[in-house]
Amino acid sequence: MMVAVILVVLLLGLALAYVLTPLRHTPGEPVPTDPRMAAEARAEDKKNSALGALVDIEDEREVGKLSAADFELLRREYEAEALAALHELDDIRFTFRTDEALEAEIASVRAGLECPSCGGARPPGEPCPRCGA
Repeated sequence: MMVAVILVVLLLGLALAYVLTPLRHTPGEPVPTDPRMAAEARAEDKKNSALGALVDIEDEREVGKLSAADFELLRREYEAEALAALHELDDIRFTFRTDEALEAEIASVRAGLECPSCGGARPPGEPCPRCGA
């Protein structure tokens, strides 16, 4: 009877751990709320996973667990995954930089349309219609 209770408790603990695993994150690590940051974190995880797998298969080849043919097949697969993740990161980061550059350009144009003396709106290169500056 006691063995059955221990077995049930153990199975419930494993089920709970399985369900809660996606909700876990490293303490001190911010949870990304911005979709762009979340996409970048996912791409970074993909890259790190593929690079880690490359190291693992190299170790397995060195100890004789992988044949040369299997190693080459897995190496090509993991390198392709890492490269795809790097391209994804580049795309995400390029988009982010482009948005920042666009915002800076808009702020610059707005500053040029504002009169430095009174703060009123003025056409570019013309005197302010409000104060004449």
